[in-house]
Amino acid sequence: MRDDVAKLFVDELRAAGFQVVRSVTVNREKEFIEQLLLNVTVGNEADAIILVGGSGIGPRDHACEVVDRLANRRIEGFGEEYRRLLRGDDESVVRVVLTRATAGAYNGCLVVAMPRQTLGLVRRAVQQLLVPILPEAVRIATGMGHSPESN
Repeated sequence: MRDDVAKLFVDELRAAGFQVVRSVTVNREKEFIEQLLLNVTVGNEADAIILVGGSGIGPRDHACEVVDRLANRRIEGFGEEYRRLLRGDDESVVRVVLTRATAGAYNGCLVVAMPRQTLGLVRRAVQQLLVPILPEAVRIATGMGHSPESN
């Protein structure tokens, strides 16, 4: 299922016109996630990094903590909006409450951490959440300014 989820993310982002530089499977340990974010952002390899998986409440789930700790600015509404998508799927209140997702800006790069869910939910999250926010969030995170509406 991991390969299917990663392939779906890449396919959906490319279909929406985004360039995907690479897709990497990384160990869920904090140090590996931190090193990946540091390497990509310092090397200016990408405008956005999307981490899929490792965002739950289990003992080996560290993606949200790493992103929140490293982020220069957090995007508070991202997790809320992700959980709203779950509610639209008639998910149980338990699953909705226990689901975590986060996003922020780090070293001039947008960083997103999302759970690995069913293919249908992943597709909807990419189409209804990531694709609409990525252009503006990347523009702001990379220092290209704010939209005229926000001035």
